[in-house]
Amino acid sequence: MSTRTVTGTVELIWDGDGLMLLNLEPDDAADPHTFEIGGALRERLAGSLAEGDRVEVRFRAVEHEIVDPDSGPAQSLRAEVEDVRVLSA
Repeated sequence: MSTRTVTGTVELIWDGDGLMLLNLEPDDAADPHTFEIGGALRERLAGSLAEGDRVEVRFRAVEHEIVDPDSGPAQSLRAEVEDVRVLSA
C-alpha cells in the first residue's frame, strides 16, 4: 500500500499504557481522523503534542482482520502511522 499524508488540527489526545490515540479534524473531511501511535514514535511524540496543534500525519493503509460476531472474520484497512510532524502550535 502507498503512503498517504493527512493534515489537520489535533482535537483529542489520549496517551496511556504505551499507546497514544490521536484524533484530528482533518482539512479534508473525507480523510481518516483517528490514529493509533505506539513504539518509538509514541515515545518521541509524548508531551510534544497538544490539542489545537496543526499536524501532518504520514501513514500507510495496511490490511488487518476484524471479527464481527454476526458475520465472522473479514479483511479491513487500518492506518499504520509512520510519522507525525507538528506544523504549528
